[in-house]
Amino acid sequence: MIREKAIKILCLYERTGELKNILDKFSKRLKVNDKALLRELVLGVVRYKRLLDYILEQISGKKISSQKLEVRNALRLIAYQFLFTNIPPYAIMNETLNALKRFVKQRKSIGFVNAVGRKISKLVEEKKIFDLLENEKDPFERICIKESFPTWMAKRWKNFYLDKILDLGKEGNTEEEKILNGTQKFLNSLNQDAPLWLRVNRLKIVPEAFERMLIDANISYEKHEFIPDIYKITQKGIDIYNLPGYKEGLFYIQDPASYLAVKLLDPKPGEKILDLCAAPGGKTLSIAHMTGNNAQIYAVDINAKKILKLEENLKKYGATNVKVLKLDITKDYGELENMEFDKILIDAPCSGTGVIRRHPEGKWNKSLELIEKLQGVQRKLLQRAYKLLKPGGRLLYTVCSLEKEEGEENNDIALKHMGYKEASFGEIVEPLKEDIKKNTLRTFPFKYDLDGFFYAIYTK
Repeated sequence: MIREKAIKILCLYERTGELKNILDKFSKRLKVNDKALLRELVLGVVRYKRLLDYILEQISGKKISSQKLEVRNALRLIAYQFLFTNIPPYAIMNETLNALKRFVKQRKSIGFVNAVGRKISKLVEEKKIFDLLENEKDPFERICIKESFPTWMAKRWKNFYLDKILDLGKEGNTEEEKILNGTQKFLNSLNQDAPLWLRVNRLKIVPEAFERMLIDANISYEKHEFIPDIYKITQKGIDIYNLPGYKEGLFYIQDPASYLAVKLLDPKPGEKILDLCAAPGGKTLSIAHMTGNNAQIYAVDINAKKILKLEENLKKYGATNVKVLKLDITKDYGELENMEFDKILIDAPCSGTGVIRRHPEGKWNKSLELIEKLQGVQRKLLQRAYKLLKPGGRLLYTVCSLEKEEGEENNDIALKHMGYKEASFGEIVEPLKEDIKKNTLRTFPFKYDLDGFFYAIYTK
């Protein structure tokens, strides 16, 4: 049943480009272990699609694109299980072939999948499966195939972050070896499963009581090493929705890098604060929690559906003093027209390449055209927000992107052409200080296990 669902989801994803909502829908009524397996299989196939397709084409001698939709996704599913799971070979073949028979009746297709699967099984058993990569002569291309990333994407990051790449690959003997080793480690960090992080809702519970609640429920956890109120759930196979305190809003699921944006903004009780692009509300809630519901907060978004979720979250998590506005600030200030704010947060729409480990489909739905289009939106938000910032106020701009167009380039434009002045992040935790460049900061998955975010802080 799980393989059948996996094939169905992968086919729907290929047809629509939508993954998260489809996966959530098919996972809803499953038991915890089945849900975990389904998620691993689907996300694993999407994450390693380029590698799986390469291996399948090398073994079969046929283009994967020439195969029927259900056949190629069954092949990918078989390849993923052999390469990345400890599921016994007979279970991989039997379960996946039986699932495929629900979609495909031709014996020839079933026989083809069976034959390819057995060849993969033999090569994995002989530890020769990755020898197939040697057929690709370009060593950089080989790394992109093995880690399963588009080459154009990996080349950009190599150029953007060459100093970090060289440091990651420092065990290499030559610069070329260092670049290849470093690039592989950089890409590999974006393939790792992202941890489940919970932020304590101090409006409803103190951290000590939250820890006791987890201990009483026999749930293993770790505190974040330098960001307060953040806990990593280290137990595998946890159903988020059944965690103690979920229904009561005692915690919010949030990566430390996302929460860090609000920490860097440093909201204070009594301030008037604007959160742009606020829905579904993770950062709005963080502002409310950090200020003890004693700040005047305006939460703005243009998406009506997401705003409903934002309002639902505000109620669930006990955030008051928040006024929600449906507004496109790039076109109209609406009732914000004559207002000025002490603090403004712009969590701008972006390519999301910094959170690919959470959303592996992000490898395959990005383009330079998309990045350029989003850069225009980001600059418009920065430009329009300037008017709303009080002289001496602070604005924090952030994107969960690894692209310099969406980070450093926008920062240069904001400082040179929009009137913004550099501000300092003020009190910042020690480990992050070395990564600050003037008024900007970047985080990476390979360092401190944080999502890839860019932050810039300004004043007026």
